[in-house]
Amino acid sequence: MNGGDYNIIKLDGLECGVLMGVIMQLDAKQRQALSGVWEQLVQLKKKAEEEAGVKKEIIPGGMLKLTDKDGTVIIREPYPFEIEGN
Repeated sequence: MNGGDYNIIKLDGLECGVLMGVIMQLDAKQRQALSGVWEQLVQLKKKAEEEAGVKKEIIPGGMLKLTDKDGTVIIREPYPFEIEGN
């Protein structure tokens, strides 16, 4: 493909999450090859979090606390892309 060619695929939230997980496990060269896809997935994730009213907070011990507008709380280790430049 040249610079002007692109394709659109349709994924649901679960499929986007699975694809992000797969890309995160790749070596650096393979991740670089998929950097455009990665950037799009991160933007989709941010948009979904905004729509769900998710608030993020780093709590003692470096864990990430996520709370949505309904009060559902998830505490987990942050992914590198969630703390790099955010």
